[in-house]
Amino acid sequence: MAQKKIAEILKDKDQGCKLDIGCGANKQPGGFVGIDARPLDGVDIVWNLEKFPWPLPDESVSFATAAHILEHITPSAPDARLVGLIDLLLKKKVVKESEVKECIGEYDCGPIFLRMMDEIWRIMKPQGQLVISTPHGENKGYAQDPTHVNMIVPATMAYFDPLVGTPLYAVYEPAPWKIVKLYYDLNGNIECALEKRQDDPSYHVDGKRHY
Repeated sequence: MAQKKIAEILKDKDQGCKLDIGCGANKQPGGFVGIDARPLDGVDIVWNLEKFPWPLPDESVSFATAAHILEHITPSAPDARLVGLIDLLLKKKVVKESEVKECIGEYDCGPIFLRMMDEIWRIMKPQGQLVISTPHGENKGYAQDPTHVNMIVPATMAYFDPLVGTPLYAVYEPAPWKIVKLYYDLNGNIECALEKRQDDPSYHVDGKRHY
């Protein structure tokens, strides 16, 4: 999507837009901007959510929803063999960096789910909130869908909050969020509200992130 069109979508949204991530054909009402891989009615930005970076400026979103989309996001990193192949093609000048960027974006981005959470953090304004709804990873609602690949349980959210009181954040040290509310039903969904924290060297080993 041309940057001009993105600029038009964000026009007059100095306070930040409201973003419906993976909106499908059922975009949230009330002035939300919808982003989805499919060009359905209501989708304002057609974009593969696993292609980074997203075509949105830093700190352009004040509030975002991600309803029943995170369980579809690949949790693992890209295949190392394909990363190596792209490196080889670049080295031999068979393809250009600009072509790789246009076609697939960052090809060695690390764990894709973590990278997506970082991307939402990047486009979120300080103290902006992300509201997540996803099936509890241990129930039949998660297991029944053949396109569900990312099992999320309540403890998963602790990997994104450096001050939640568990050592889980230190495992990957992603961009930091604050868990505002967390509700779950083992036989239903996980509902979580996250708030963007400003990054701080104290959150990271040696003052920097390590994945």
